[in-house]
Amino acid sequence: MKLSFLSFCLIASFVFLFTKCKKDDTTPPTTTTNYSPLTTGSNWTYNYAEGGASPATIKLTVTDKDTSINGKTYKVLSSSDNSGDNYLAKIDSNYYRFTSFPSIGSFDELYLKDNRIVNSTWTNSVPFTLPGAGDYNADLVYTVKETGISRTVNGKEYKDVIHIGVAVNVVSLNFGGGDFYYANNVGMIESSISLSPPGQSSYTSSEQLVSYEIK
Repeated sequence: MKLSFLSFCLIASFVFLFTKCKKDDTTPPTTTTNYSPLTTGSNWTYNYAEGGASPATIKLTVTDKDTSINGKTYKVLSSSDNSGDNYLAKIDSNYYRFTSFPSIGSFDELYLKDNRIVNSTWTNSVPFTLPGAGDYNADLVYTVKETGISRTVNGKEYKDVIHIGVAVNVVSLNFGGGDFYYANNVGMIESSISLSPPGQSSYTSSEQLVSYEIK
């Protein structure tokens, strides 16, 4: 996609389709938290850079449309670069993204659990084909690295931020991963990805929130 979805699509471009999550310890959910506000008209503008390219500006806007995918109701978000719609959902303390990617297919990702304690994890597994190497299962391991922190992005300080780390593992190999930061009542404010699949070119991307408006 771009941003949190862009970044996520980029991981997806060579591995993943998440379907199963392993359970771990949780803390009681907080009813006032929302790390992905999806009210109609809310929007986020990001600077996105891929590899050594100059940053591009992308704006995502929540439309008044929703759609049902895999039994979940997703809000539809439009993109300023005309690359297609994006889809986000929040169910209790779980946050999902859905997208389609050429030659990979369609998939939804459980990318955040806002009631997890620091160092807790969950795993999404997905079958994929590594060109020239065959079929494998990729495990995307999500770790809550920090909660309730402050994070400054593009000169603005955000409070009550959750830091999620993602490691992409195939068999006994680590392909790299990423770091994602989500602010309460704002959404994703920053992400970075670095991937080095065997036999293929390395890939990096980063994105930072420039401005936002929650309706």
